[in-house]
Amino acid sequence: MSKGEFAIIGTGEVPCGNYPERSEFEIAYTVARQAIQDAGIDKNDIGAVLCAQHIMSNPDNDYNTEMVFGRLPEAIGAKGCKVTCMTSSGGASSFSLRKTAEGILHSGETDTVLVVHAQRFSTFTPNEQAKYFSIAGSDVEWEVPYGMTYNALAAMITQAYMNITGTTIEQIAAVCVANRKWAMLQPNAMFNQKEITVEKVLNARMVSYPLTTLMCNVLGDGGSAFIMTTAEKARKVCDKPVYILGEASDYSHRTITRAGMRDFATMAEYLAPIAKRAFERSGLGPEDMDIFQIYGSYPCIQLIIMDALGLWEPGTTGALVASGETSPGGKYPVTTNGEALSFGHTGTGVGIALLVESVRQLQGKAGKAQVEGARFIIENTGGGAFMDCHFTVLGNQIPG
Repeated sequence: MSKGEFAIIGTGEVPCGNYPERSEFEIAYTVARQAIQDAGIDKNDIGAVLCAQHIMSNPDNDYNTEMVFGRLPEAIGAKGCKVTCMTSSGGASSFSLRKTAEGILHSGETDTVLVVHAQRFSTFTPNEQAKYFSIAGSDVEWEVPYGMTYNALAAMITQAYMNITGTTIEQIAAVCVANRKWAMLQPNAMFNQKEITVEKVLNARMVSYPLTTLMCNVLGDGGSAFIMTTAEKARKVCDKPVYILGEASDYSHRTITRAGMRDFATMAEYLAPIAKRAFERSGLGPEDMDIFQIYGSYPCIQLIIMDALGLWEPGTTGALVASGETSPGGKYPVTTNGEALSFGHTGTGVGIALLVESVRQLQGKAGKAQVEGARFIIENTGGGAFMDCHFTVLGNQIPG
């Protein structure tokens, strides 16, 4: 991919939360129409429709099968559609969907791709949700029998990270507070009505020591969409396209006992070269970034990814967050939609929501959360039990 070869020109999003009356199909149609309208194009310009997989799809309402077999382009009347498909990489689906879109665009088959995500967890009981996610991504032979869950793994990483870096539990909690402050500015965030404090986070019910309920993400219904095109078309139809300037990826492991890193607490050592490659390919550095869109799902993981970006001394990021510098009005805006901790966890859509927010910021459409003068953003996503990581540098201009 050449720097700035492709661009995103429009986005759509519905509120995240518990909406059992709102079907997955309704979500998909809504965000698709919003993205088309936001992009200012005709629906018949869309030559490909890509969908993210619905996690825990209900067999009585099989969204995945229907979407794979072309329900969405027919429903929205996209008469120019030539390709329809579905992909999933867990939380990293935003990246694999975007790379699939780039491949289709590069083939020349079409110059406009619609990417859609829709998720509805509320039709499943809390026990069903907990059972699914307690073992998803964990090895049934070597991990599940010993009680390994995402919360347990994140808790152990948190304890080790605090021990190695000297980061305090109050600083860990401050990440949750900063995320909530951003979510309070987002009309579609699941938790945009109740402000939280470090004390409230620490005094919440314990889940897996030292993680409390307010340090863990909450599943929610939601959906988002974006439209990708070539840079050439983007400049013709969009006042402020968002260009993909550089990206880098790596895959570490399937089972956590075989992780391709020294240990999870020092994950930043593994992630740093990936971020460095993304910066190098964009021709920019961490000091050029106006926003840092981090998908970690847990507060400690956000700090680890910040450690990897090369702008701050590893281990000092907890103090930085606690100082308020990553919150609204701070010098280093981080995760401006509140991410899984406060926006809500929509399965394969968490990374997509963060990408959509990145586009809004760079187009000046982020409302109350808008970071004034934002030009360049680094955004990351990943899936499974921290199995992979993908960094992308985005911008509303192409650096020379």
